[in-house]
Amino acid sequence: MTDTSRIDGEPAYAPVVGVFLSLLTGLLFGAGDFIGGLAGKRMSILQVLVGAHLIGLVGITAASLVLADSFIAADLGWGAVGGAFGIVGLGLLYRGLARGPMGVVAPLTAITSAAVPALWGVAVSGDKLSGAAWSGVILALGAIGLVGWSPTEGRSISIVGLGEALLAGVGFGAMFILLDQTDPASAPWPIAGARLLTGGLLLVLFVARGRRVFPVESASLRLVVGLGIFDTASNALFLYAADAGSLTIAGVLSSLYPVSTVLLARFLLGERLQRIQQAGFVAAVVAAALIATG
Repeated sequence: MTDTSRIDGEPAYAPVVGVFLSLLTGLLFGAGDFIGGLAGKRMSILQVLVGAHLIGLVGITAASLVLADSFIAADLGWGAVGGAFGIVGLGLLYRGLARGPMGVVAPLTAITSAAVPALWGVAVSGDKLSGAAWSGVILALGAIGLVGWSPTEGRSISIVGLGEALLAGVGFGAMFILLDQTDPASAPWPIAGARLLTGGLLLVLFVARGRRVFPVESASLRLVVGLGIFDTASNALFLYAADAGSLTIAGVLSSLYPVSTVLLARFLLGERLQRIQQAGFVAAVVAAALIATG
């Protein structure tokens, strides 16, 4: 009798688990962005980042000691290099958001960060998707753009701004690819490597500028702690999502993070949703369903 519980050596339910973990990764990513946005209104972005990354380093190191099946030094290195790409992408994104129309920069970066690992997964890693799953991937890319879109008040993006948005997305996408090179048995140690590098670099930059590392106000401190937890947890969860499913699916679905950011802004801050964003939500749900059933 054929064992239908396993496909190519993996449990038959693994792809569905991968979809769920990828969506959860995007949820945490988006929640982290929302918290980071609130924190950025109270203190400098550099102050927010250094605090969050150092807190994340402590938390993920403790989690790694408990959860990881093995410690692989090379995977710590893969994580560090991935973290370097991620922090460059973050810097370019913040620069682009400050200088160009957010309604163009944000969705363009998110779409690029999804497309890069998807292309790598298919062309290099050999990910194979069904027709329905491919339809879901394409629809998800469109949903990312729709949800992240906001009025630009007639502002147009410059060639430099366009390049920065694309490079930011490439930075995030490269981080996903590098994290996928690690051994699943070492998860979540690679994220500890990423936070060790980024936290250290940010701290050096902070000290060089003569700033205080942590805020003294309790509300601001709570936001920084929350960002450190959500952002680091989302990165760690991506490792498990890619292992359970595929890099292509994990990269695309986790890039739906604008959905949770916008929803949190709607229900907690009362921000109004544009019709185009509402259409994006519907497209995201359909895309997830197509990928899960495909």
